[in-house]
Amino acid sequence: FVMEYEKLSYPEAIEKIAALTNFNLEYDNNDSQVLNTSILDAVNNYYQNNLFSNSNALQYLNSRGITKESIDKFQIGYASSSNDTITYLKNNFFDLSMAIELGIIDSGSNGLYARFIERITFPIFLQSGKLVGFGGRTISGHNAKYVNSPATKLFNKSALLFGYNLARESIYQSNEIIITEGYLDVVMLHQAGFTNSVATLGTALTSQHIPLLKKSDAKVILGYDGDKAGMEAAYKASILLAQNDFVGGVVIFQNAHDPADYVKEGRVDELKSLLLHPKYFVEFALDYIVKDNLGNYRFDINRPEEKQKILVKIEDFLSTLKPVMAEEFKGYAAHLINLHPKYIKTTLGVSSKTQKTNTKKNNYKRPNSPQNQMIDITEILILQGILNYPDKKEI
Repeated sequence: FVMEYEKLSYPEAIEKIAALTNFNLEYDNNDSQVLNTSILDAVNNYYQNNLFSNSNALQYLNSRGITKESIDKFQIGYASSSNDTITYLKNNFFDLSMAIELGIIDSGSNGLYARFIERITFPIFLQSGKLVGFGGRTISGHNAKYVNSPATKLFNKSALLFGYNLARESIYQSNEIIITEGYLDVVMLHQAGFTNSVATLGTALTSQHIPLLKKSDAKVILGYDGDKAGMEAAYKASILLAQNDFVGGVVIFQNAHDPADYVKEGRVDELKSLLLHPKYFVEFALDYIVKDNLGNYRFDINRPEEKQKILVKIEDFLSTLKPVMAEEFKGYAAHLINLHPKYIKTTLGVSSKTQKTNTKKNNYKRPNSPQNQMIDITEILILQGILNYPDKKEI
């Protein structure tokens, strides 16, 4: 029942039930499970308690419009100094080597140090609700605005989505998932009622995210910033999702506004309207092939040699799609560069590089090819006619 209702694998369902019933599971030689993850849970509680004793952290969250209910829902916390975290671990007799393995602390030339220092913390969970790591946002001017737990046996940021454990039910009910770029975007979107929202962990959407997204088979809406980095990330994600047959599209937030800003400013209806009208993945990718994030053409389409360069890039992209999908959007692609669709259709489904290779190969005709056989038979018939009717050879 749990597997079917919560769309979990058998091991995930067993772990979920065990956690709910306080039952201790025993694992057979599975290093990723043998790790004593109770340290992560304890540190998460420690961070949460820290938050309410740090006025700067609370003031920052309040300035971003985050409510007490959202803080509790997402278990947002605060990591103070490195010494504070290490002292907490020692005072509670936690295995420090295990804490290193789980990415809570690390060891350097000057001894042990905490991974998260003076940062607001966001716990990262698996779909099953198992805590596997953290994301952290600085509030004291550290060079890196955001950091994540390092790669561990449990934590792989390229395959995880922040907030998925909380959004899962809403995703299945609405058959739609909203993917954003930041933790605060997710928190604020949930706060405004968009409870099917998640975020990548400071990385672009990757092929490792696809299995998780395929579980729900939901429509995917990408909500990304309109700066160069956001547009590039949206472009790569659009290609990935289009190639994997996902339905959905892209919403680009302009003027340095992100979803969290819309919610904070009370522009929820405007945000909802934007999310209801995304641009199809293929159309967005084609747009970005032709124009940069400022809307400028990457090539001069009034010059044939430049237009040919764009055509090659368009053909190479379309060739990676299913034939029906590529056929559907070739007219759109042709319109972008003021070209007749027939010139795209000639290479539809075959990349330009492949086409050039095949052209070279096809220049050589085998002696026994049907075309050559036709020529040979014709020559034989002519010779036969001359021999049979020598008086007509002037023909």
